[in-house]
Amino acid sequence: MLNGLDALIEKQQSIYLNAFKHPMAQPELQLTGADRKPESGLLVVARYSHELSGLLAEASQLVADTIPAICFTPDTVYTGLIVGPRLHDLDHSEAEAMVLQTQRWFFEDALPIGRELRKQVQFQFTDWLFNSNTLIAASKANNKYWELAQLLASSAEQAGISANIPWGSHVTVSRFVANQLPSEELRSAVQQLPKLPTEVVTPIGMDLIRYECDNHAFRLISSDVWSS
Repeated sequence: MLNGLDALIEKQQSIYLNAFKHPMAQPELQLTGADRKPESGLLVVARYSHELSGLLAEASQLVADTIPAICFTPDTVYTGLIVGPRLHDLDHSEAEAMVLQTQRWFFEDALPIGRELRKQVQFQFTDWLFNSNTLIAASKANNKYWELAQLLASSAEQAGISANIPWGSHVTVSRFVANQLPSEELRSAVQQLPKLPTEVVTPIGMDLIRYECDNHAFRLISSDVWSS
């Protein structure tokens, strides 16, 4: 029987194999991103170096220059640690109260949990993969990533904050906003993507972010940056 960490790792590998494909391997691509509903919420994320964030943002721009897609900037590329409250499910006053509650938890509980442990987290990037609406930089993470995610999710739940562990340690680089696009158009973009780093990567920090996402952009909407 799998333990908790092994089950999470196996789930990620299953999603990589079954829900995503290498862009050069699929004969026909049918995009389904045109009808994306607006979302907003809170996330705790692992941040990367300026160089790696810039490379991932460059990849996002190359895709957006070729097909209709949301372009991610260096500030909006990351690996999720926990998926927090979905603010678009709340009215304005409830959402603002949840932001304050989550901010307080982040400073008082999450940062102490992650301050040392996140320095032991490691990622090994493996490939560019896609499904019908998203391009990701896939990676394999060490057990410390999954341990940190579990600790943060458990701590948030104890504080009355909805929190889930992400399905994987990937980075979302592009969200497509078109339907029925010929596959060759994506392939031409993928062929130009920069190579992912071959060395093991350790995040430089841990942030709480508040975001909005629609068919036009992925935006950070808080004027404050909460980070380790």
